[in-house]
Amino acid sequence: MQEAAEQTREAIGHRKIGTERFATMAWLRRSLALRVTLFLSLALVPLGLLAFEQTRRLEAELDRVRSLNMHAITAEIARREATGIARASGVARSMAATLPILTASGGGEAACTAAARQVIQRSDGDLIFVGYMPPDGMMRCSSTGEARDFSDEPEFFGRMAEPGEFVTTSRTGLMSEVPVISVHAPAHGAEGDFAGYVTVSLSARDIALPGDVTGTDLSVALVTADGEVLGATGDLDAAARRLPDRFKPGARTIRAAFVARDGAGREIDYTVEPIVEGVVYAVGFRPERAAGGAEEWVPPAVLPLLMWLASVALVVGVLETSLIGPVRALGSRMRRFGETRQLSRRPRDAPPLPAELALIEDTFADVAEQMKRDEGRLIDAVEEREALLKEVHHRVKNNLQIIASIINLQIRDAEAPETEDALMRVNARIASLATVHRRLYEAESLGRMRFDTLLRHVVSTLTDTAWTETYNGASRRDPPAAPHLTFDTEPLRLSPNQGLPAAMFAVEALTNALKYATPDATGALWVNVRLAALGGGMIELAIESSGEAPEAGANGRTGRTLGHRLITGFARQLRGRPTLGWEGGCYVASVVFKPLDAGGEPPPLPRDGAGAEAGVRHAYTSGRA
Repeated sequence: MQEAAEQTREAIGHRKIGTERFATMAWLRRSLALRVTLFLSLALVPLGLLAFEQTRRLEAELDRVRSLNMHAITAEIARREATGIARASGVARSMAATLPILTASGGGEAACTAAARQVIQRSDGDLIFVGYMPPDGMMRCSSTGEARDFSDEPEFFGRMAEPGEFVTTSRTGLMSEVPVISVHAPAHGAEGDFAGYVTVSLSARDIALPGDVTGTDLSVALVTADGEVLGATGDLDAAARRLPDRFKPGARTIRAAFVARDGAGREIDYTVEPIVEGVVYAVGFRPERAAGGAEEWVPPAVLPLLMWLASVALVVGVLETSLIGPVRALGSRMRRFGETRQLSRRPRDAPPLPAELALIEDTFADVAEQMKRDEGRLIDAVEEREALLKEVHHRVKNNLQIIASIINLQIRDAEAPETEDALMRVNARIASLATVHRRLYEAESLGRMRFDTLLRHVVSTLTDTAWTETYNGASRRDPPAAPHLTFDTEPLRLSPNQGLPAAMFAVEALTNALKYATPDATGALWVNVRLAALGGGMIELAIESSGEAPEAGANGRTGRTLGHRLITGFARQLRGRPTLGWEGGCYVASVVFKPLDAGGEPPPLPRDGAGAEAGVRHAYTSGRA
């Protein structure tokens, strides 16, 4: 039982080493999670490509719609501002026919100023300044009530020679001190003669977007022909920074819609609509994106990829929690049961398994319990068999000892030396059998016995007795010193079916080796026992002794003896090829055989041809064998 447990532990250890060595490759080849991820990814590739293409087209269409909306809103604001300028022009023309007459009347500048203020009040905030400037350039009539000398303003006096209506802009109005768009209409006196200019100004600072449009959609700025910002939907300075460098909308190369880089080097879409050609323009552009916003670091084209990854992660997560994870846990429990034969239960707080997996788990638990019961019965049966076999070997050993004792009694009563010698040789063989059975009785495992240990014990026990009984030419009562015994053995295991004939082969071979042992050239007398594993799973058992081969027929016979036949018979039981004879100044009795459990079929038994020992190689066989 202990031997079987050691073999089981060795097998488990080799399996663990192999598992750790190829764990990564096995996971890549057999992982259900990886397969599901790959197949699901491949299945979602067409949908991902379609979503990517649709997103790209939608983004392009949205860009086009945004550009159209920006152009339409900018045109609407330009039209609205142009309408305001036209209304201011009408007011300027009306006042140009009135203010010079009021100034020339008895009321003078006071009546003119009162009329200008009344116009401002009735404009509901659309107009912020009304003033009359006579040809001398001294404005004394204005809605502010302040007088100012414009005689040094070349813009006005350049137009005195050819009076006509014109529009000007100012970032800081001379009278209102705010960004203004001013309409200047020529005034005429009672006689129809040119009497100066009437100026009507409206604010350009605040621009209102349409009700359904917010500052996050677009920004609009009022820009002069030279690129000076008069007003914007937001901060004037921020709007100025968003315009292209050296931007002059009055230039003929500026298109209605174009893409350019602003002062910070960012590409921006622009659209330009004239309010008063050559004077003031409405410029629309996309607003600046908020720092860290989603549009800044997640392009719309990336969204399909994120959706694809989210879909794969969701499906894999569901499979992991509902299928792969429980199956992996069940496999771990099965592996642990296979290694330790301990069946662990699922934790009570674990999530419930699907019905199919729960059925598999219950079935495994039932099979595991049945396996444990069956293994328990098998272990009991094996232990009982081991005990019975040991008892059999013990009784065989006792019976053999009884037989040996009876033969000893017969030896004492024997009168002829030949009878005594024959009985002693038989008794030695019986003692050898008893020794083998005693070692089997003492072995821990009967399935595989340590044959090298058994061989050492049998040979050491029988050497002195066999030498005393069989020494060539010496009296049994006064034999010379026993030969030097050496062992050259490897730790090998055999089944009892081969261990018994192999042991008996060694006993008979030792008997022959001692019979033929003589001092070698150095005067040494020795016997060597060799047990070695050869290539191809073969085993060699050899008994060698010092000595030269005697002359043929030295004792008058060359036929086969009982020892020779026994050696050949035991070799046949091992299904091996024996070798008997002298080689290189020593006697050799050996057999090469294959263990029955070393894999493959054992070699066939030698066929009888020219005798019962066909296939046995002989260098020389003495009649004493």
